[in-house]
Amino acid sequence: TVEPGVISMTEDVNDSDGRLYRLKIRSTPNGKQAVAWCLSNPWDPRRPNAGRSYWDGHVESDGFICLGNGSERRLVASPFTLKFAVLRARYWCTGFSAFMETGVFPDL
Repeated sequence: TVEPGVISMTEDVNDSDGRLYRLKIRSTPNGKQAVAWCLSNPWDPRRPNAGRSYWDGHVESDGFICLGNGSERRLVASPFTLKFAVLRARYWCTGFSAFMETGVFPDL
């Protein structure tokens, strides 16, 4: 859906072992605020968080990704730029896979 004042993109990302994630990034038109969601992951494509707690995998059950301190679900309150959100969400994919393999989320 198109939302006035919001730019949205969906991207497929491979983790370091080639497993496929699907991300959604939403941004203000000027790129000063952005948020990210995992729409699908290779560990459980039906559940964006693969059934893990927010505190373990840094992702909520609806796929909202914690990009760092101050993560905010509301786009206009996000402290993260579009560039940061895209890079961090891509990196999160590898971090989440590491968590699923080892039980420990890497210290980003």
